[in-house]
Amino acid sequence: MDKRFRYMTRQNISYYKNRIKYGISKLTYTISDNMILFESYGGKKYNDSVRAIYEELLRDERYRSFYFVWAFQDPSQYLFLLENHHTILVRKGSREYRRYYAAARFWINNVTVPDYLTPSKHQIYIETWHGTPLKRLGCDIHTESDPRQTMHHMHKRYRAKGKKVTYFPSPSPYYEEKIASAFHLSNEKRRHFIESGYPRNDQLFNTSTEEIRRLKEKWQIPEGKKVLLYTPTWRDSSLDEEGHFSLPQGVDLKTVMEQLGEDYILLFRAHHQIGEKISFDDCEQIINVSEAEEINELYLISDLMITDYSSTLFDYANLMRPMVFHMYDRDRYDKEIRGFYLEPEELPGPITTSDEELIEAIREQENHFPFKEKQAAFNQRFNPYEDGNSAKRVIDQCITLQPHKRTIWERFVRYSKKTLNRIRILYQLFHYNILGFFRSHGLFHNNNSLRLEGLKDTHKGERCFLIGNGPSLTGEDLDLLKNEYTFGTNMVYKIFDKTEWRPSFHCVSDTIYASKLGLELSKMVKSPLFTTERTYRRMRKKPIDTTYVHTIQTERYKVRGNIQAYCMIKATVLSLAAEMAFHMGFSEIYLLGVDCTNPHDKGGHFTDNYATKEVAETDINRIKTRMNARTLTTKQIGDHIIDRSMEVYALLDEYASKHGIRIYNATRGGNLEIFPRVKLEDVLNNNCGGDENV
Repeated sequence: MDKRFRYMTRQNISYYKNRIKYGISKLTYTISDNMILFESYGGKKYNDSVRAIYEELLRDERYRSFYFVWAFQDPSQYLFLLENHHTILVRKGSREYRRYYAAARFWINNVTVPDYLTPSKHQIYIETWHGTPLKRLGCDIHTESDPRQTMHHMHKRYRAKGKKVTYFPSPSPYYEEKIASAFHLSNEKRRHFIESGYPRNDQLFNTSTEEIRRLKEKWQIPEGKKVLLYTPTWRDSSLDEEGHFSLPQGVDLKTVMEQLGEDYILLFRAHHQIGEKISFDDCEQIINVSEAEEINELYLISDLMITDYSSTLFDYANLMRPMVFHMYDRDRYDKEIRGFYLEPEELPGPITTSDEELIEAIREQENHFPFKEKQAAFNQRFNPYEDGNSAKRVIDQCITLQPHKRTIWERFVRYSKKTLNRIRILYQLFHYNILGFFRSHGLFHNNNSLRLEGLKDTHKGERCFLIGNGPSLTGEDLDLLKNEYTFGTNMVYKIFDKTEWRPSFHCVSDTIYASKLGLELSKMVKSPLFTTERTYRRMRKKPIDTTYVHTIQTERYKVRGNIQAYCMIKATVLSLAAEMAFHMGFSEIYLLGVDCTNPHDKGGHFTDNYATKEVAETDINRIKTRMNARTLTTKQIGDHIIDRSMEVYALLDEYASKHGIRIYNATRGGNLEIFPRVKLEDVLNNNCGGDENV
């Protein structure tokens, strides 16, 4: 059994297996109009035009409510992307990978998606490709040089790939002609090229001299050194037994650098298809930069590029810097491996075939730039759309689309999921109520329910203070409460530097705080923590002394009175704090710092740096989803939050009145008038019940 047959057999088995799995995902997940999936170099990198478009989307206010999904072979290397609260990482080939490809309205890729993935008619597939072609591609290859597949099979795959694509961002008419031929695009598909330029090249036009200096420091380039960048491509015929392509061996880099002298440094960048590990430990003048995520950084810090048949030459030409084309196997590559779309003599630089010629060509470029005029003409032909604004044009022409009309099947799937969710809620109601009944009679306890049971009526008849995070809260007021039972909430620890007060208990109910600030909470909160089960599960690092309650988010809010079963949390974390206070037997409750003002307006909290931008935007987008509105003013968001909170406080007041619990508002100012107002000093000085201070 030869190598090609084995490879194609494995590929076919994998194709049909994944095709079935993906088909199931398409049946069970509906398309989300505000979701975009990104994948670069088969999940190996975070770079290229895919990255440029993503980062431009992050800067564009129109897409604040969008979700961005990145697919990687090893997502753990890219956890820094999660700093953006709407970015999701998935492992390439996983169930989630297929799920998000089925659900994302937009796909953005640079090497074509796996064969088994096929977009539906409402999905938009933007194929940025990864370079203007010099060597022949796809259907234009007429040799049997690829050991993995026959020429007929390769042409069939490229035709299928081309049919999937909705838009091809283009840097030039030349690019459009060659890509259309390589993918055998129909006349209709040929109209889907976007005259945008390459988004990845925007950085080449928008980077300052000072930024280039910092990049050289990053790559530890000594001042005064001449920097060469070598970017050889791969050879289809060099597949090894492990399925990787080996490094081309047509140049002795160590000898070349020794001849050039110590004034030169060479950055070696292997093609992403090269699988072998490369080491230059025996030559200090050569730095292996193959693992660099962003090749633009290497372009910007180099003085001259050496390449063979790589498409990097078209991007580098934008910088108007010298290039040398080392084509030691030109005849074989042309006739036996790939062939060319244009004659190498049209390239804007000298062509070399030996180490000696390469050294001479580099030195010739050192003193002057003999190909400057030819390179300017080259850019007019191959880079006419490049100006530093390509990513914006791609977004404006490809992503700014109206929501799609849902198909009958999508409506059926959404209705089925809503029905199943109702069934889930009914099950939770039954399960939690039955479990709560038994636990209230001492049966079926776990560690958490035992902690809850142990808290019941532990402070019967006593008073406590529930601390909000409104603008009226001060360290001076909190210092007065050092000897009182207090419940801190959310990020009240940001006032710790202004007071010696520390809460007796702490409450967090929002999953946003748990997922985004879990480590901070664990570090800062030392008092017993009360939260919901769902929030507890989302905490990356769970505080040791934590007690959670079950909750059913979709049920209309009311005070249950049996926290061993479940309780409802809505609009404000103060609802959790109040119900825990009820459970613990406190009969006199005072609110402090509960202003009921817009938390997203300026001065909405006791400190301007209360919440990070990511946390605030996540909350805003959640409100937009709840209100089914794509755009809302800050006032509309605030009114929505305040209205929901007032509804909760009214129900808490109603429950407290029925059960002999007195709630007073000791907040200085604010909008909350449901509870009787008292002065904090009067309550503390008299050391007596609230009714005497009303």
